[in-house]
Amino acid sequence: MREKEIEMELVPGGWVSTPRAAQKTGTWRTLRPVVDVEGCIGCGICESFCPEATIKVVDGKAEVDYDYCKGCGVCANECTSRAITMELEVEEESEGGDS
Repeated sequence: MREKEIEMELVPGGWVSTPRAAQKTGTWRTLRPVVDVEGCIGCGICESFCPEATIKVVDGKAEVDYDYCKGCGVCANECTSRAITMELEVEEESEGGDS
């Protein structure tokens, strides 16, 4: 019996996730993480713990990709500087809406 070879990339944290269109959150999220850029120290703990890999530290500050974020709150719970808070998801009003 011949063994099957599997190629994998090992990275710190143990896995790599590349978001795909099928993984987009849609409109069902009720809470969203909001980053206080003044309080963010860029440590990357939120990035390491995010189960959907939607947080990246860019130029020393955490940024959230809301297209894929599920609003689980793990990032806010793990943030050592308390720079991430969970806020209610609010639908954006369309421009020129009914007044």
